[in-house]
Amino acid sequence: MKLALYRSKLFRLPATVVVIVASLLGVVLANGEDDHGPPASASSAAATGTIAVARAERNIDTDSGKFLVRIERYPADPREGELVQIAVRVLEKVEGGFGANEPIAIEDAVVSITVTTADGGSVAANVPAIFEKGFYRADHSFAGDGDFKIVANVATKDNRTFSADFPVSVANAPIRWSFWLGLLILSLVSFGTVGAVYYSMRNVEDRGAKMRRLAPVTALALLFFAFGVVALAYLSPPRETRAMGNFVPSGEAATNAADTGTLSVLTIPKESQLLFGIKTEPVSTRRITSGMNVTGTVRSRPDARAVIVPPVAGRVVLREGLSLGAAVGRGEQIGYVEQVLDVSGQTELESQRLEVAAQQREVEARRLEIRNSVLQLQGQQAEQRAKAQQSRTQLAQAQRELRRAANLVEVGAVPVKRLEEARTAVSVAEQDVSAADQQVRSLESQIRQTRAGETIFQSPRVNAPSRSFPLTSPVTGIVNDIKATSGQVVETGAELMSVVNLSTVLIEAQVFERDLPAVRESTRASFTSAALGDEVYTVGTPDGDGRLVSIGQAVNEQTRTVPVIYEVKNPLNRLKDGMFVEITIDTSGERQVLAVPKSAVVNEQGQTFVFVFDGGETFRKRAVALGSEGADYFEVNSGLEEGERVVTEGIYQLRSTQPSA
Repeated sequence: MKLALYRSKLFRLPATVVVIVASLLGVVLANGEDDHGPPASASSAAATGTIAVARAERNIDTDSGKFLVRIERYPADPREGELVQIAVRVLEKVEGGFGANEPIAIEDAVVSITVTTADGGSVAANVPAIFEKGFYRADHSFAGDGDFKIVANVATKDNRTFSADFPVSVANAPIRWSFWLGLLILSLVSFGTVGAVYYSMRNVEDRGAKMRRLAPVTALALLFFAFGVVALAYLSPPRETRAMGNFVPSGEAATNAADTGTLSVLTIPKESQLLFGIKTEPVSTRRITSGMNVTGTVRSRPDARAVIVPPVAGRVVLREGLSLGAAVGRGEQIGYVEQVLDVSGQTELESQRLEVAAQQREVEARRLEIRNSVLQLQGQQAEQRAKAQQSRTQLAQAQRELRRAANLVEVGAVPVKRLEEARTAVSVAEQDVSAADQQVRSLESQIRQTRAGETIFQSPRVNAPSRSFPLTSPVTGIVNDIKATSGQVVETGAELMSVVNLSTVLIEAQVFERDLPAVRESTRASFTSAALGDEVYTVGTPDGDGRLVSIGQAVNEQTRTVPVIYEVKNPLNRLKDGMFVEITIDTSGERQVLAVPKSAVVNEQGQTFVFVFDGGETFRKRAVALGSEGADYFEVNSGLEEGERVVTEGIYQLRSTQPSA
């Protein structure tokens, strides 16, 4: 009875799971239906402002004619994985005759679409465009986000070919949290049911019976979990999707402030602004480094460059590990040259050896004579030391006799004459001792002098058949060039390698003689190079990287220019010897002007404009007139007012998102 009741509960459990899962899925799907509904047409979506259409056009001038390519892209802000619908219209501008003021549509061309990355990498090549109701239409789904280009390739019936590219920025689709919430609830219910059944059988001791009863519940739970995941992914995908329907192009021209001179208003939602990474900066009054633009060349300092040459002809042996880019110090040996003598040199060397051998024999005879003299002097010195010792003994005996005679004279035992004789004996003994010591010191001095004479006679040296001459670096720097290898035989004066120190370099600018008065009045300048990217070096400012060194004293007869030399610090060696740079010599003084960042200025088809941020979601594409050019800013003559904010980052995305007016 108990077992039957347990089985009935066990088989009712999957039905309970189904009811719970269905209820939870209904709640999740109800929360996720905000982006679903019946498909709306593109025109209605664009009219309501939900999904915009991007329009752009390009004027193409070729030797075979002038063309106008218009593109309409739906949606204007595509997302990763969405199908982008593209409609291209090709027109030809006819000069003279009927229709001279209106472009004529080309409807018999072969058009294909190529999609590339912003830097030209291939994404999709030669996607055929189908002609339909005046437009060449194609679709493409972007697999990833980022900046891309849509290139329209046109081949007319009379074999005229051209292409036009249009930028497009693709963003990631927002995450649909309802999917992940539903997945979490589905996991908790499915696997929680298995856990609840397992817990209800905690009192069943038969492990086999327990597993047999648990197996069907687990299988049903996994089946329901898999079904629930599939249903969630189908009805509520992990990322939000938009129902766009079929796109109907209008054929309208893109509103372009640079062409019409009027303002073009763009509305960009806050979410898209964040995705595009749009940043703005206020227009302000500032002093900009502007003036004379000239070209210059990077030169190494004369005292910081050296060429290493061998002093003699011979075989070069370079230091192990020496290579291009190796750092060497001043006076550091980087190798040597081994000079090898020829036959005549070796013959001369042999005669030198014979002469040296004779000289060596003479030196040895002289040294032997000196040694004998030293031995004789040492013998005489020994005799004098013996005499000195004997005199000291006699002196001691005479002193004892003097004391004894003095005592006897005091008691009257001997006459005074004997005392005088004793004193005389002591004086004579002292003189003998002094004379003997003086003789010993004299002989010692003679021995030292004789031995010193022996060192004067050195054995002459004979040169080996080969001689080595060291190669050292005259300056501290980096090995810039190596023109010889170890083992190579070189001639005297041949260039082996060069060493250069670029920690400080010279910038040589060529200035026309008519501009010299302005240059003399200014010590400030700035320069950049294609190799430096956007980095700008300044000269003559308190926080600058260099200073003005000199202005040349002679005018080049061919170019009529004068060299102006700047010294610039180069700690990272980014400036290379011989590199070309663009120099702006500041002749503006302290003049304050209205300036806009260079990154905000866009040049297109000969027109200059910026994107002005009006607040909220509104941007205006406004034509501007620029004045002098600085290192980082342009002077603004008209079109902007101080305090207005211009877009400095995200311009590429704004240019690719131009809704109709």
